Amino acid sequence: MKAFLERYSYDSVRLLLNQIAISMFGFALAMTAQRAENDTLLTVTSIASILFYLALEYGVAWKMGSNDRVGIQYGKRPWRPLTGLWVALLANSINYILAILITIGTLGNIPALAAIPRTIALLAQGMYMGILATVEIGDAALNNFWWIYFLITIPALHISLVGYITGAKDLHLTSMGIPELPESDRPSKAERKAAKKNKKN
Repeated sequence: MKAFLERYSYDSVRLLLNQIAISMFGFALAMTAQRAENDTLLTVTSIASILFYLALEYGVAWKMGSNDRVGIQYGKRPWRPLTGLWVALLANSINYILAILITIGTLGNIPALAAIPRTIALLAQGMYMGILATVEIGDAALNNFWWIYFLITIPALHISLVGYITGAKDLHLTSMGIPELPESDRPSKAERKAAKKNKKN
């Protein structure tokens, strides 16, 4: 555990800082949309903020996996595909503490105990505010349900898991982040054709 914290604590802090930065961004957009009394704009800006947040989290997790790749390939580091998940769980520990307090306050019928951490949770995860305010179950918005504060952490956990694995295996979901070779180092058309033929054979 100590070795894990020493190696990945910086990455978990980066994940948390991404959350805080995008939360502030998402919160500002949500406040603007609410002042305009436009629920569609509120939902759209919330979705955009969430996607931006997940893209940043993926980038951090991919770099983690990429940094571990050589050690894994040469047997100096064990292959642990769930590393990204564990680091994301560490980064989300504050979110889970807030979610637990909200749960205790709600199920224990202690409104004050539920209200304060709920407000903090919405500020800490402002990118979800629009969706939580506009999507309803029955007559209540999602932000009124205690279990939603656990569920909204799942996308970040999932993307960090995928990001670490793809980084460790040097896989790219898109061409973004792949450095371009200088013109002199790029294979010619003839070399690319020869490489394709070799693959087929």
